[in-house]
Amino acid sequence: MNKEIEKEVINCSRCGLCMDVCPVYKYKKTESSVSRGKFLQLLGLIRGDLKYDKKIAYNLDLCLNCKKCKSACPSNIDAMKIFATVKSEHLSFIEKMSNTLFIFKLKMLGLKVFYKIKYPLGRIKKACEINFNEPKTAYFKGCATDATGMRLDLKNGKFSCCGLPFYTKGRIDLYEKCKKKNLDLIKKYNKVVFDCATCYDTVSNYEGVEKEKLFYFTDFFKNENLCFQKPVKVAFHKPCHMNMEKYEEIREILKNIENVQFIDYKGFDDCCGFGGDFFTRHIKTASFLSAQKIENILKVDPDIVLTSCPTCLWSLKFGIKYKKAKIKAFDVSEFLQSCIINQNRP
Repeated sequence: MNKEIEKEVINCSRCGLCMDVCPVYKYKKTESSVSRGKFLQLLGLIRGDLKYDKKIAYNLDLCLNCKKCKSACPSNIDAMKIFATVKSEHLSFIEKMSNTLFIFKLKMLGLKVFYKIKYPLGRIKKACEINFNEPKTAYFKGCATDATGMRLDLKNGKFSCCGLPFYTKGRIDLYEKCKKKNLDLIKKYNKVVFDCATCYDTVSNYEGVEKEKLFYFTDFFKNENLCFQKPVKVAFHKPCHMNMEKYEEIREILKNIENVQFIDYKGFDDCCGFGGDFFTRHIKTASFLSAQKIENILKVDPDIVLTSCPTCLWSLKFGIKYKKAKIKAFDVSEFLQSCIINQNRP
């Protein structure tokens, strides 16, 4: 284990504040499912009392990479970075081969097909014509975008995956490869537009990225007078990788749309439980958190729940179906593009 990671692990004071915010711990209720417990195991590795085995590997994988423990940590310890680094140092040949770019694309294709079969209907008709196509502007289309209706009228920039799925599996080498390709492409454009909170957050945190070139699609809707087709009550699920500043911007946009009643609710930023492909490996935990999220949303009785991440949208639709709820879930980009621009509104 490298010295920087060892120092981070040793800096953990075992205060347990991560237990209050960890979504996995809410379901598992075990020490090994929360950062503090995982750090204790890693401390055992550092001291030579433990050897890296399947059990430790499983516990490190019990992480949604939501960054909530880092936000709650008095020492600002980056658990996601620690777990990714440790995984990278202990990857087996099979693990390396099962987490390649080719295999990842196959997984995403399978998930897209599954999604379209399971949720074939429910999209909103596009009505809003916003001009995204300014000179030298490119679209950073997320890997799961095709399945959800999150399509912007923008030229696809042919970017690589943001790299986060590889990073969290310990394939830091592939993450760096994706990062380099994306950074090189970003230099060619004046604007790069995102519609996935996770992609936007990941690319924004690249070392050396030209942040002034990165735009979220909602930036184009800030000064528009929008009107939805009929009166609706709307709630919003904040993805874990969306910062509060961006959430507040979206919240204000939705509150100012004619015919839209925006509803706040407790737990709007609780993790939905899907965490990329976490739900494919830890179905019970993901299902529990998805159902819990819908329960919180149902308490305020909205007609529609919106989000801004493909897997979050999958989670919401799964939870709605599981709870047999009579609400609909859409991506917020799809919802905004379904509104009309009200030219007569001051």
